[in-house]
Amino acid sequence: AALAGVSKSTVSHALSGKRPISADTRARIQQAVDQLGYQPHPVAQRLAGGNSRTIGFVFPLYAPNIAGLEMKFITGAANVINQADYAFLLLTHPQQESTHLKRFVQSGLVDGFILMQVHLHDPRVDMLKSVGVPFVLVGRCEDNTGLAYVDADIEDSMGQCVAHLAGLGHRTIAYLYQDDPEFGFAARARRGFSAASQAYNLTAVTQPCELSPESGESALHTLLDQQPDVTAVIVWNDTAALGVIQATHRRGLRIPTDLSLICSDYSAISNLISFTPTIFDIRGEEIAAQAAQMIIDFLDNSKPVDQLQRLLKPGFIIGDSTAPPSSAGSAE
Repeated sequence: AALAGVSKSTVSHALSGKRPISADTRARIQQAVDQLGYQPHPVAQRLAGGNSRTIGFVFPLYAPNIAGLEMKFITGAANVINQADYAFLLLTHPQQESTHLKRFVQSGLVDGFILMQVHLHDPRVDMLKSVGVPFVLVGRCEDNTGLAYVDADIEDSMGQCVAHLAGLGHRTIAYLYQDDPEFGFAARARRGFSAASQAYNLTAVTQPCELSPESGESALHTLLDQQPDVTAVIVWNDTAALGVIQATHRRGLRIPTDLSLICSDYSAISNLISFTPTIFDIRGEEIAAQAAQMIIDFLDNSKPVDQLQRLLKPGFIIGDSTAPPSSAGSAE
């Protein structure tokens, strides 16, 4: 401003284009900008404008590495947010409590949030509601009154898995589940598995399993030691499914001859196995993209948001890992 011989507000108006400035004054300001090598600070610009144009993607990660399915959620949201000229901020604090998130809310550096790993009773939801910050859930709480969310209909997905196995003739099936009864997705998946198994009059067995090949291998050994008549297994994630496959090899079993296998999206292990597994696809990239567009519409007030609560039906793709049970079965 001093170099151009104008006020700071005139410089601001010239750079933002919000008010008309004479051509001569604009030229002097541009000459000063070029001479000083001035670059506007994007964060300062956004804060001065009353918003940061930044969206926080809150994704607690419980494993040291990001799996393929997690990357689909992240990239699905990031692509939509970046295309709308918003900044994408990934927050991966592992704890579910709201203290860490509240610091970002109070900083004013984030306009709105997308919450992943939503629990049935989620303190983050209560905190964001209390301060009036816009947010969208990827997942659902127990009580979703007044909440905006996009989620996979995992109960329907479990129904498809069980129906497929029952149609092949399996009578005793297992589900290696994520052992977090407060995590909405995990709780609904387990309920869906039990309900579908009961509807088809199948013997249903469950075994907890963490997000690692080692846990998948250990879980299957424990399962078959205790329930040797199991002929099919559904695994809640493809990383653990790799360990399940390793366990079958160690026990001299063949997939799908001796044990049928269904897992979620297998992008994390596609280069590590020689067959295409039967999968349920929760459409993570599409879910995250819809959630991102919803929060952008909230922030821009560009148009009314219809259908604030969306359930997407997962896909089901039959591969090489499921077949009718053999006469020998896993009992031998």
